[in-house]
Amino acid sequence: MAVALGLPLAGAAVDELSGPGMGLVFAVSAVLGTAAAAALSSRNGWWWVLAGSPLVVLGATAAAELAAHRESYQGKGLATGAAKWVVHGFPVMAEAAAAALLVIVVRLVRDRRRHRG
Repeated sequence: MAVALGLPLAGAAVDELSGPGMGLVFAVSAVLGTAAAAALSSRNGWWWVLAGSPLVVLGATAAAELAAHRESYQGKGLATGAAKWVVHGFPVMAEAAAAALLVIVVRLVRDRRRHRG
């Protein structure tokens, strides 16, 4: 699970250090981290991966933004920033969830083939 959390955090840090806001490095690392979590988890854990991936994306974005620009997120700026993080992070959240679904479907198909043949 450290990979699932560490990759998005590392990607957020790289993107924040290389320019303002989250970019391609963060998106790719969030998708890979979520896919790895789905690949490593049990069937019972799949629900947690799917439900938790948007929260991990949002949390990594918030952590990176707050660490880099704490002064911008005081008072009303925090609410505005949080809304921006959700809106701009939604595509990454959806991509991460889609990656998890793809891994889960592949695992289900492999398990069915293994039990039939």
